[in-house]
Amino acid sequence: MKTVRILLALLVTFSLPSITPAFAAEKTIDQYYIDDVDYGHGAYEQLERFLYADIIDGYEETVIYEEDGEEYEYTSILLKPENNITRAQFTKILVNAMHLTSGDIKKTFPDVNSSDWYYHYVQIASSRGIITGKVDGTFKPNDKITRAQMAVMIYRAFNETVDFSTTEKTFKDVTQKNFAYEAIVKIAGVGIVNGYGDEFKPSNFAKRSHAVLMIDRALHLESGTAEDELSVIQTVNRNVTEELLLQSEQQDREALEALYRETTVGYYLAYSLDNLSTLDDPDYSSGSITMEQVGEHSSSIVSLNKRFAEVKVDNLKVHISMSEPDMDMSFEMTMDLSGTAYLKKTADETWKIYNIVYDEENFEDMLTEAIANN
Repeated sequence: MKTVRILLALLVTFSLPSITPAFAAEKTIDQYYIDDVDYGHGAYEQLERFLYADIIDGYEETVIYEEDGEEYEYTSILLKPENNITRAQFTKILVNAMHLTSGDIKKTFPDVNSSDWYYHYVQIASSRGIITGKVDGTFKPNDKITRAQMAVMIYRAFNETVDFSTTEKTFKDVTQKNFAYEAIVKIAGVGIVNGYGDEFKPSNFAKRSHAVLMIDRALHLESGTAEDELSVIQTVNRNVTEELLLQSEQQDREALEALYRETTVGYYLAYSLDNLSTLDDPDYSSGSITMEQVGEHSSSIVSLNKRFAEVKVDNLKVHISMSEPDMDMSFEMTMDLSGTAYLKKTADETWKIYNIVYDEENFEDMLTEAIANN
């Protein structure tokens, strides 16, 4: 089964394919394993996207266990979607999601100190007029944020990049006297929030999943450009062709790492770097692998906005020849690596891939053939 293991490593390393957030260290693959949100959760897709794209980090939990006399360590990430979110936490997510930098407004808060983890995020948001603080001049960073407060911050943050002028949606529990009235009816009008029937419940504390959902919806209302479309396609095609060449000709670890850092980010960067360790495995180096693309693939935009894109890659067929002298084994197979690449625009305005999902039916066929050949 050594050949199967190596083949699977190749499958996950061969990519279609954020910069890591400005205030966070590069993460390992363990820091992307979600342990407390299942696929049926209403915000799973958005929570996964924010984690994979390095917009949020989650809470790291490490468990040490023993098996067959050996001690193992397993790290997973808790996103705690049903927990309330604080004003500081929401500010950080919003700043990260939009890659915001300091604006012209200079404002300080007596309860936000330079030693606080949220200091920089609060300074950026306040300098752009997204937060103004309480009547007494404080920010109350550790207070739970209400749905109304969150709506106001989102409206202010996206007012220049999302068109709020066309529609409005009113709620019976949000009158014109409410400080957040304009923000709530405007963002509800474009679908950023849905409310609870004819109520908005403005004073309710927001959950972490609500925060991610609302910001994600707003991000997907920002328009992309023709230049973005070209850059996205170029990134995907560059990764496909250059990685195939490097894997086939030289298995050049240094060049592959450079390619991954230039074309991938977040989850997929960590995943690709993790699988590069295969090249250092003595079992791997004992055999040989050659790969050659069969025909030409095509890449087309599925969706595109200012900060996120999906690209469908079709007809990406690769012929692989693999030999394992130590096991007197060799085989050839042609794999269809078609799938969908997910990209984000990073802080330096370049597009990078944060996830890749192979077409399910093709991936199942590949595994069946790999096992049958071994």
